[in-house]
Amino acid sequence: MLLERAGKRKDCANQILKDLSLLERWSRIGEVYVVGAYAYDLMVDYDIDIEVFCDKPSANQVFTMLAEVADHPQIVDITYHNYLNESFNGLYFKILFKNDDLEVWNIDMWLFPKRHKGPLSRDLVKDMQYSLTDESRTHILSIKEELSKRDLTCPSIFVYRAVLEDGIENSEQFYDWLADQDITQWTHWKPERKGEKHNGDQKAD
Repeated sequence: MLLERAGKRKDCANQILKDLSLLERWSRIGEVYVVGAYAYDLMVDYDIDIEVFCDKPSANQVFTMLAEVADHPQIVDITYHNYLNESFNGLYFKILFKNDDLEVWNIDMWLFPKRHKGPLSRDLVKDMQYSLTDESRTHILSIKEELSKRDLTCPSIFVYRAVLEDGIENSEQFYDWLADQDITQWTHWKPERKGEKHNGDQKAD
């Protein structure tokens, strides 16, 4: 049931991306990656995360592209923030999209320079996909759904780490585990792969 619900959310996300031709539009600007829960088949919230990389990020170029979809009747908001001179080192755009079931989807989109050296969700995708199984996905989804029901906010990467590294299987175990974690900081964690530990920085998202 958990996996089925996550699959249906991903199907909905795919339909939104298709309706807006969003990945094709972004591909005119740079290299496009759909990351986060979508990439891991772990969708609980109505969120789609996209990272794009180009030589020289330009807000004007993105505004021109987004203008092509701004009149779509199901887009209810588009926002922008320039973080190029801050630690995130990127341009951030967000679309709020109300689907036919009146669910409001949040589409987070980052445009980064190719030389970006900070933590990136893109760099976590392959290791996560390699490490996840149906069993571990089920444990993760059960915890994420419980957090959502209780309206508790926790970066999902800590849920992934708890399950994949420390064998946490349910929300009660997770709350105990979380008491010893600092979730306000970026985490250096990646799942182990082929017996090797990866220590590259990752965004806590």
